[in-house]
Amino acid sequence: MDVRALALMEAAIFLGAIVQGTSGLGFNLTAAPIVNALMPGPQSVGLINLYALLQNTLLVFREKGQIRWEAFRILGPSLAVGVILGFVMVRFIPDSVMPILVALSALASLVTLMAWRAGPSPASGITAGVWSGAINTYAGVGGPPVASYLISQGWAHADFLRTLQVVFIGIDLVSLPILGLPSLPLWFYAIGLACLVAGNQIGSRLRQRLTQDQAVLLSRAVIAAAALVSLAYSAYALAT
Repeated sequence: MDVRALALMEAAIFLGAIVQGTSGLGFNLTAAPIVNALMPGPQSVGLINLYALLQNTLLVFREKGQIRWEAFRILGPSLAVGVILGFVMVRFIPDSVMPILVALSALASLVTLMAWRAGPSPASGITAGVWSGAINTYAGVGGPPVASYLISQGWAHADFLRTLQVVFIGIDLVSLPILGLPSLPLWFYAIGLACLVAGNQIGSRLRQRLTQDQAVLLSRAVIAAAALVSLAYSAYALAT
């Protein structure tokens, strides 16, 4: 890959970290469509899931809420089924159309985040788990369904946020061996880590300056813009 594409991928990681630091959700939704458009294939999703794993781990240690392990009685088995479905998608869907599907999945996840209100019932948890496990394994953007389910539990925000990060950590750990990682220079991974930490810090400072509604609106606007630009770019690349 040329230096320009690598620099754009680093910028996507940085931007995604700002979004997640600002709103607590959105790293994958922002970064995955951009990175996959520049480097189509499952390994680019693996790359994003690797950095998401680091991002989620940072948030687990930064937040002070309680981890609600009881949620995993429902989510654990359903997420496992979703990961299997995602693996089937990785194996049988051509890499050439993957960037378009990743961008569309990011937009669908954003709509889900805005419009779908899961209930607290086990049926909602199963639906959210299968959905999130499949889309996160294939496209790296499966956070909103399980987030919607956990919100419906009525926990304190800190409990919700910390539990959500643990769910994401589990999905990312399982998906990484399936997706693999791209053969990129070690300096790329090191700069990506620096971008992740710096973006997270900037996002945290923004969260202190913005109201919750402003932070959510800003994050959703960035996610939508990243997905739409990536979709247009990928459709053009596929057509030419």
